[in-house]
Amino acid sequence: PEQAHRISLGAETLSLQVAQTSATALALARFLDAHPAVGKVHYPMLESHPQHALAVRHFKAGSWLLAFELHDSARMPAMLDRLQLAIKATGLGDNRTLVIPVAPTIYWEAGPVVRAEMGIADGLVRVSVGLESADELIADFEQAIA
Repeated sequence: PEQAHRISLGAETLSLQVAQTSATALALARFLDAHPAVGKVHYPMLESHPQHALAVRHFKAGSWLLAFELHDSARMPAMLDRLQLAIKATGLGDNRTLVIPVAPTIYWEAGPVVRAEMGIADGLVRVSVGLESADELIADFEQAIA
């Protein structure tokens, strides 16, 4: 009964959470897309994404999940260490923003050749956007990338 109650409470605010996290993710994706240290942003709600038209047609809101690559993948660990709001963790869909370096964690065992074939860059960072304000989250990423 306790778990059912918790699921019920979460479902009551799900649409608000999706709207908030999607708007924040889009703002963060736009910031990252314009940043000179960022090579590529993977977020289908960005107008520059190859699947943007398809995403807009099929999704009412965007998503809380995005990924980006730094031009210099060697800078990625230090950038992650400087983040103050975002938490280094493997989860998805949390109330807090979670980040994880993809190549050295999730796809490490695949090896560099397979990762390259899959298009997984060494500097790829997955971001699961939480409920923080867009301005605060962008400021956190800005100071971390600088």
